[in-house]
Amino acid sequence: MQAPYTEDRAFQIIIAEIFHIMTPPPEETTRSAKTGLGPGSLVHVGEKRSEAVRVRLIDYDHQKIHDQVITDFSSCDLLKDSDSVSWLDVDGIHDPAIIEEIGKKFDIHILVLEDIMNSTSRPKVEFFDDYAFITVKMLELDPKTKKLEVEQLSLIVGKKYLLMFQERPGDSFDQIRDRIKTSKGKVRTKDAYYLAYLILDIVIDNYISVSEKFALQIESLEKIVLTKAGDFTLHRILNLRKELIDFKRSIDPMKEAINSMTRELDEDMAKYYRDLHDHIIYESENLVMYREMITNLLDLYHSNLGMKMNQVIKMLTIITTIFVPLTFIVGVYGMNFDNMPELHSTYGYYWVLGGMGALVVLMIIYFAKKKWL
Repeated sequence: MQAPYTEDRAFQIIIAEIFHIMTPPPEETTRSAKTGLGPGSLVHVGEKRSEAVRVRLIDYDHQKIHDQVITDFSSCDLLKDSDSVSWLDVDGIHDPAIIEEIGKKFDIHILVLEDIMNSTSRPKVEFFDDYAFITVKMLELDPKTKKLEVEQLSLIVGKKYLLMFQERPGDSFDQIRDRIKTSKGKVRTKDAYYLAYLILDIVIDNYISVSEKFALQIESLEKIVLTKAGDFTLHRILNLRKELIDFKRSIDPMKEAINSMTRELDEDMAKYYRDLHDHIIYESENLVMYREMITNLLDLYHSNLGMKMNQVIKMLTIITTIFVPLTFIVGVYGMNFDNMPELHSTYGYYWVLGGMGALVVLMIIYFAKKKWL
């Protein structure tokens, strides 16, 4: 459950926003770095990274399992035709030598390897003679900054092997690894396409989790707008709108990509991917609703500001209206003509003050009856 919005909570969010703004973005290699290079040139496009690429192999069938970190790819070509299912997990796409070597061992097309190293690739599915290439976006909200974090995930799926390429270490797939180790469920008796389904299912479950957090943020912002909206609130609304657009841009292409999987696979496996397709459609529709809510939130913010401005103008107008007759009276008796009888009256000063006070009271009563106060 999200923490209730309090002044301390607001201060924490403001500090997180300021930290995010002041922190320079990570250095990246853009697509322009490939300008002038031939097709299939392996150049990493994305956040620059320097750590070593880590490759982990999980090889299993219904009887045995083998799990190890590998550095020698000389025997990887044997995994293609083995009776067991081989899951090769590559953490890091910034080393072209390793990507190229793995590609050669599994006869992966050079243009596919190029897409793997391009973290800006659009989510898609492509089918080749003996494997399918799937690239999607993994999404999660940073718990501190509440910013949407995007990471590319690429899968190459053959009948008996799955190559998984991630931009950086760490993922949400440990539960799949545990199911393989403990032989829980169907994973040990199915082929690599079922393993790919389990991975994509977790990716889409994360979409649902992120979507729910967006809904909570929108709900919290709505309460803030109705109570104490300020410039920071507008900044957060606009940021949230941008993140929702990025979210929708990441998942919309998956609708057709997953749908194409259901058409290409046999009926036994297609039913699993149809379930993924239904979840993607559902989340896409949710995002349309959230974008409308953000638009309504912006309208509410501007309307609320207009109402506050009207209240201020109304109060200033009432104060001005009260002081206009008082200023007139003071101006009349400030002319200092000799033939003004009231100037020489013993109690004239007190009569004028009393009359001015009575006039103020009568005006306030009149405004209250008119419900202007």
